[in-house]
Amino acid sequence: MLCFRSYSVAVKEDCYRIHHSKNHNHDEEKLSWSGYEDDFYQFHHIEERQINTISNGCEVDCEMRKNVLDFLIDIHYGLELAPETLYLSVNVLDRFLFKSNFEAITKKKFEFLGLASLLLASKYEERGKLGVYELEYITQYSCTSDEIRDIEHVILQKLDWVLTVPTPYVFLVRNIKVCLLSDEDKIMENMVIFFSELSLTHYSIVCDYKPSIIAVSAVYCARIVLKRYPVWSKALKICTRYSEKKLRSCAKVMMKLCNETCRDGSMDVFSKFSSPDYFKVACVAQQEFSNNRFNPRILSLFF
Repeated sequence: MLCFRSYSVAVKEDCYRIHHSKNHNHDEEKLSWSGYEDDFYQFHHIEERQINTISNGCEVDCEMRKNVLDFLIDIHYGLELAPETLYLSVNVLDRFLFKSNFEAITKKKFEFLGLASLLLASKYEERGKLGVYELEYITQYSCTSDEIRDIEHVILQKLDWVLTVPTPYVFLVRNIKVCLLSDEDKIMENMVIFFSELSLTHYSIVCDYKPSIIAVSAVYCARIVLKRYPVWSKALKICTRYSEKKLRSCAKVMMKLCNETCRDGSMDVFSKFSSPDYFKVACVAQQEFSNNRFNPRILSLFF
């Protein structure tokens, strides 16, 4: 059977409701979080320390992985799945590749593993909202229920049936909440999400940095692009537990990745965040990078 969540479903659903509700009272939100927010955040910090570096000893075609992850982000967006599902599916896929020691893999099989990971994550996070037939209809990917069931079983065995893991998303929700100037700062919120999802396509970011650092670095990069000064304050350091110096390495890779993605403009994740649904934040970033409108100190750090 699947590993039980380390926190109750009720708590998790409350967190999801708080983050996604468009008409909640800010004071009520603060009150509902006040009892367990810090403990919740601390728990995930402890859990992520137990994660081994995914890339250790595993040779993966990074360009192929980038294309497959971009494909999964597009499928996830089209199916309107929960954000938790995307982050968990990436974690499942990477951990499976690591434990299977796949040094060479065809793109078709890589996509198949990615879809199976997405389906598995959706069953865990969304109680069976996504099925084999939906995947086949949306992706035009021919696969039988028996094939999917078999690969799901193989994946779960390789992962020791452990699906309760801290992903960047669990940190992202809190960071967005505590780092925004107001609940109406949707440009900032979506820019943070853009950087975070874009980082999922970059193998070295996912493998070399802890989920909490990835989540906080996404906030840091978003503040740079949107010129929110100071870029990193004492208050941000306290609430995220990371200094600007500790974020710089991960943020540097993120900024370069965003620059390349915006310059190319062909990835599905770029198209997704160029849509009005996400306040066209990818277009905003593209314009900022093309015009080099950054503070000279920032430019010296990243470019």
